[in-house]
Amino acid sequence: MSGLWLLMALTLTSSEPLNPEPLKEALAQFERLDGYRLTLRSEGPDGNQHLLYAYRKPGLVRMDVLSPYAGAVIVYRPDSEEVRLWPFGLSWPSVGLSPDHPLVTSPRGHRVDKSDVGVLLRKVLQMQQTGQTPVQNEEAQISGRAASHLVVLGPDGPGEVARYELWLDRASWFPLKVVSSDCRGNRLETVWLEQIELDPVFSDNFFSP
Repeated sequence: MSGLWLLMALTLTSSEPLNPEPLKEALAQFERLDGYRLTLRSEGPDGNQHLLYAYRKPGLVRMDVLSPYAGAVIVYRPDSEEVRLWPFGLSWPSVGLSPDHPLVTSPRGHRVDKSDVGVLLRKVLQMQQTGQTPVQNEEAQISGRAASHLVVLGPDGPGEVARYELWLDRASWFPLKVVSSDCRGNRLETVWLEQIELDPVFSDNFFSP
C-alpha cells in the first residue's frame, strides 16, 4: 500500500512516451510496495466517506474515520480474519466483527479486508481483459500532478460496475482518482486518494491499537 511506491521508474515528462500498459505497470508497482498511507474521500448516491487509510502487507488495514462517524477506528488483521471496531474512538472498548458485517462495510458494500489498491487494480485489469479500453494513457492533471487517464468498459449488468475511469500518477502509477459507473452511465462512486505516502514507517502497535 523509501517513499509511497518504491519509485522504480523515473518521473515522466510530457515529452516522454506513455507506458503502453498502465494498469499492469500500476499493479507491478503495487506488488513492490510493503505498504502505504493516504487520505480517502468517496462520494456517491449511497453516501459519502472521508477517512485516513493505512495498509501493510500481507493485508493489515486501519481506517480512522473522519466522517460520517468521526472518531471511529476500524482495524483488520488477516491473522485473525476479524475486524475490530472502536465506534467511539480508541479510548472506548472495541468489538470484533466479521469482515462482511454491515457496520464495517462501505455504502457500496466494500469490505475492509478487500479494500486495498491491489484489489482494485486486479478487478479493473480483469474487466479490461473481457471488455474494452476506449481511452488509455491520455495525459491529465489531478491536483497539480501529472496523471495517466484511462477508461475501461466491461460487460456487467444493471447496478454493477460496468465502467471504471482512473487517473494514475505518472511518477508512481498509484491511483489518484477512481470513478465507477453502471451500464446506463449512472455514476456509482467517485474516490479521491490524497496525501499519499508510499512505504511509510508504521509504529509497532499501529495495527494493534
